[in-house]
Amino acid sequence: MKRITFTVNERGGIARICADEEVEVYIVDPKVPRDRVYRWSSLEVGPDKVDEEIDDWPVGDRDHMPAWN
Repeated sequence: MKRITFTVNERGGIARICADEEVEVYIVDPKVPRDRVYRWSSLEVGPDKVDEEIDDWPVGDRDHMPAWN
């Protein structure tokens, strides 16, 4: 299974996206109705990039994530 990581900054914004292989990533922001779809253009590619982000941290479940609103 291929992996993608989304690393957020202190304010909850996306700071870095990494993927095991080349993919297109789109961010959809419904708060901007006329210009709501953005292509993430600085994707970092390679299993080593994903491993770097995950490191040795325990992996939780999506139901345990903080609310992002």
